[in-house]
Amino acid sequence: MTSPDDDLKARAQQHVQQMPAETALGNADPAGGVQDDPQVLDEAAREEGEQRS
Repeated sequence: MTSPDDDLKARAQQHVQQMPAETALGNADPAGGVQDDPQVLDEAAREEGEQRS
């Protein structure tokens, strides 16, 4: 007889196998994200916030 934990593990494994690779790897952005320097993006976001005020 299988335990509820075994069934849960099997269902979780099946779910992960059906996920797109980007989501399974932790990057849910279907476009794949950006390769730019995050510091530049942070600075641009701060400047944009200052201009809106």
